[in-house]
Amino acid sequence: MAGNLIFMIEGGKALELVKHHIEERQRVIRERNALARELGAEDIYVSNMDGVLLGVRFKGDLHPDFKKPDRKGISFPKARTAWKDRFDAQKGYARPTSVIADAFDIPLSIEYAYKDGSGWQSIGNPFNECGFLYPSPNGPYAMWLPDVPTAVAEAEARGQTINEPAKSFKPKFEGCRRIEQEEWDIVVAQHKLAKKRPDLATEPA
Repeated sequence: MAGNLIFMIEGGKALELVKHHIEERQRVIRERNALARELGAEDIYVSNMDGVLLGVRFKGDLHPDFKKPDRKGISFPKARTAWKDRFDAQKGYARPTSVIADAFDIPLSIEYAYKDGSGWQSIGNPFNECGFLYPSPNGPYAMWLPDVPTAVAEAEARGQTINEPAKSFKPKFEGCRRIEQEEWDIVVAQHKLAKKRPDLATEPA
């Protein structure tokens, strides 16, 4: 079954994209945290699509511009209030899936024909087909994307005729090199070790 492909990001357009994403994500976090502090919120509920603040859990009394807490204790701003306007005015970060797929023309689905008709199927985790990986804002960086060639091969093995652009898509990107999940796990572990033991981060002369 087709899974994901992981690429280390070392240069090119992908490096620009991941750095910009991190900057935007940090901006969104600063802005939503400032709103939460102003409200005196104990906890926050954020969008997993673009990071903006959606609701809060209050430490004490409920703010008059907010609805009563839901079963999870989260309150959302009432319609036609100043706080509803402020929440709506937030500008989130662009979804990494869209950023990566658009930049590199990555097919997120395949269209196919077979003897008795035609069909369509998504590739990868819906709404989260692509993404960035990084243990810290300073890297190292990687990105994942759906394994389009394997998905195409599996469909062809079922007797389906694959249409473009998935049929001829080649996962090769300037400044990126393919790695396995285990390799990325090692990179992350080494990064964590270097933070705890800086003396181990540099090889002896």
